Amino acid sequence: MTTDIDTSYVEQAVARIGHEARALIPLLQAIQSHYGYLPEPALRRLTELTEITPAAIAGVSTFYSQFRHSPVGKHMVSVCTGTACHVKGGEQIFEGIRRHLGLQGREDTDSQKVFTVQKVACLGCCTLAPAVQIGEVTYGHLTLEKIPRMLDDYLEIVKRGGLKKSKHLQTTDKNRLGEIRLGLGSCCVARGSGKLYEAFEQALLETRANVTVKQVGCVGMCHQTPLAEVVLPDNRSYLYAQVAPEDAKAILLRHFKPQGLSRRIATSVSRTMDRLLTDAAWQPVGRLAIDTREKPVAAFLDQQKHIATEYCGFLDPLDLDEYTAGGGFEALKRCLHDFTPDDIIKQIKTSQLRGRGGAGYPTGFKWETVRREQDPEKHIVCNGDEGDPGAFMDRMLLESYPYRIIEGMIIAAWTVGARQGTFYIRAEYPL
Repeated sequence: MTTDIDTSYVEQAVARIGHEARALIPLLQAIQSHYGYLPEPALRRLTELTEITPAAIAGVSTFYSQFRHSPVGKHMVSVCTGTACHVKGGEQIFEGIRRHLGLQGREDTDSQKVFTVQKVACLGCCTLAPAVQIGEVTYGHLTLEKIPRMLDDYLEIVKRGGLKKSKHLQTTDKNRLGEIRLGLGSCCVARGSGKLYEAFEQALLETRANVTVKQVGCVGMCHQTPLAEVVLPDNRSYLYAQVAPEDAKAILLRHFKPQGLSRRIATSVSRTMDRLLTDAAWQPVGRLAIDTREKPVAAFLDQQKHIATEYCGFLDPLDLDEYTAGGGFEALKRCLHDFTPDDIIKQIKTSQLRGRGGAGYPTGFKWETVRREQDPEKHIVCNGDEGDPGAFMDRMLLESYPYRIIEGMIIAAWTVGARQGTFYIRAEYPL
């Protein structure tokens, strides 16, 4: 099966990445990315072109579970078996997918080479356990009955050209009459907010309502997603929970009128016909509304003080202008112009800030130690890997507040004397 492999790509990878022994992992990653796995002829060619030994290749490629030595299907199905998913039936979901694909023994790829199924340690969506990720699409709260629908849904997404990239949706009227905010973090998308976004997009095309549909980061209530917040020009807001795509147009029309008399008439007729012809009993979208003054909701929200998660539910993660308008990079300016690195370390010590990885090591002492080091080559690493059950705060911050993370890294680098920074983000966190 592997004799017909064209190994010319290995030569390109070596020329680009390097031939030293330390380049082994990047080279294996490149080879697997190109071929889908690690073909034996490609590995033999790698030893001929580099200083890397066959023993080193065997040791590394068999130690790290992400490397594969056999062909895979077009789409990788990653089943989370971390603690939360394990407790909620992740192992049963894994076996259910295997049965549905007709896999026997140690087989992990279906006969048509469409899907390959594997276990992963954590997808960072513990509130949605059990969870499965196919490509860059995550599905939560799975049951055995939902497995066929999940696989069909993913193939339909692929057929349509993949998930649509979110953007601001608005009419040409600059004097907008409102805003609809949708959380599009990993947990939200896993619960269907991506499809809800598309439904609002379609509703805007049909009604031309004078509204902006805006992406926001994590809204802090994963158990209620998909969430949609409607904000009127007078800043009154209405929150809707567990919204289905078919509810999008009704929510839009509950607060905003279509533009133009003809559209209003057409929309009114369409809504009436929908109620008459649909098989399902029509229910008002008001049933989805959440009153933030209700005791259970208020008890959850009112005691929260957002510091690292400032502007939660409002900030567009990728809007640089919006970040700077909210005070973004002001802390960096102060550090560069008003403080010395020693001043910054003193403040960090006084704050008693500690690492959140479990050891709780004092950040000020860590920065001070690195600053005192005389080696001119220093690096900052943002550790976005998470292995603890329920610990997806790093993913949430990286997805929802990327500029804040970047600003913090620059401050840390300036303080300790580093000139390079690296984001380490696990493969299960594509967003």
